[in-house]
Amino acid sequence: MAKSIRSYLSVWMRQSRNWKVVSIRALFNRFFQRLTMAYTNIYIRELGANPIQLGMVNSFNQVARTLISTPIGWLQDRYSLRKIFIIGVGLVQVVTLIYALATSWIMIIPAMILSAVTMRMGLCLTICDVSLKDEDRGTCKGICDGLFAAPSLLAPTIAAFIITYFGGISVESIRPLYWIQLAGGVIFFFFLVIKLKEITRPKATSKFGFGGGYREVFRRGNAIKRFIAFNVVTTIITNVVTPFRMPFINEIKNANPYIIGMMTTAQLVIQIVFSAPFGRIADKIGGKRVIYITEPLFWASTLILVFAPSPAFLIISSILGGFRMIANYVAVTPLTVARVPIECIGRWRGLLGLFSGLISIPAPIIGGIIWETISPQVLMLIPIVISIIVKIPILTTIPEKRNVMHAQKLNSVKEPTD
Repeated sequence: MAKSIRSYLSVWMRQSRNWKVVSIRALFNRFFQRLTMAYTNIYIRELGANPIQLGMVNSFNQVARTLISTPIGWLQDRYSLRKIFIIGVGLVQVVTLIYALATSWIMIIPAMILSAVTMRMGLCLTICDVSLKDEDRGTCKGICDGLFAAPSLLAPTIAAFIITYFGGISVESIRPLYWIQLAGGVIFFFFLVIKLKEITRPKATSKFGFGGGYREVFRRGNAIKRFIAFNVVTTIITNVVTPFRMPFINEIKNANPYIIGMMTTAQLVIQIVFSAPFGRIADKIGGKRVIYITEPLFWASTLILVFAPSPAFLIISSILGGFRMIANYVAVTPLTVARVPIECIGRWRGLLGLFSGLISIPAPIIGGIIWETISPQVLMLIPIVISIIVKIPILTTIPEKRNVMHAQKLNSVKEPTD
């Protein structure tokens, strides 16, 4: 145990100052995010949206994300990552304010559109892509998304207490959570402004314009088309079902706020305990093998969710689903970064946002139609079929590592480590 702690501490110490700043902000910011995360789509339903309207609201987010992904990716490769990131985090606070003030589901649409912008500009993944060492990438993701998620363990219970105090699940009982989230977000926005420094990285090729810059990604990347296909399939699995998961748990399985809180807490415990070890495993044996291990646990989680005879089984489902979340953090991210030279990473994530956005536009609406016309249970089971038939076979064709030349270029970039 002591040896593991020293190992993680050693990994932490040799990373750049900027990654440490972003990780510390994430440590506290996750607590405020977790207050509302489980209730966002329930909140929209309580504001009056039916299943198809709920899908439509989520689709507005995907339309905006599709339109802005490639321009922002291009800008990230050419201009200050620090300024773009801080602007994005500032806009996140505007999104939270809109949620806090909403009196109908239609008022959520501007927030969904703006949140698509914040997802690209205020996403710390791009900072991590540039700042982390290749050999530590999985471990660092495990530390940040696992160990650093510990404070958020308290959030689901606090959220359940607040909602119950204000009378149970309703618009007016969920609304205070957004005001608390806004207060915390503003505090850590200023923390970033003060502490985050300009980010050193290889220069993007200046001779290419917008279109040529994206052609460069295909020219210099490896397994680009296959990984785009893998990402698109993963996006389908996520976006068809995710807007309806918590309404399913609330409306079909009759889970009260405390059950929802226990489910969220159980999943967080799994992430905290296992993310760093799985990240270390991913660095040693490869991210693909971690996905092969965790994906069947996701299938089991979904089956238990659909056929759960009691609330206790919902918690078991959430525990198993936590392992798939770990894989998304510690395994998929290194595979993503390994596809291109680091000076192309903004455009590369822009491309992924474009293609996943295109498929995500109809996905929530399709999910709403399936819920209304077939059954909520069938909707929940669809991801298992897609994962087995399409996702895993595509993954087997994708190489694990970037080529040696790309790795050398990344590791030649230095940032201060305090």
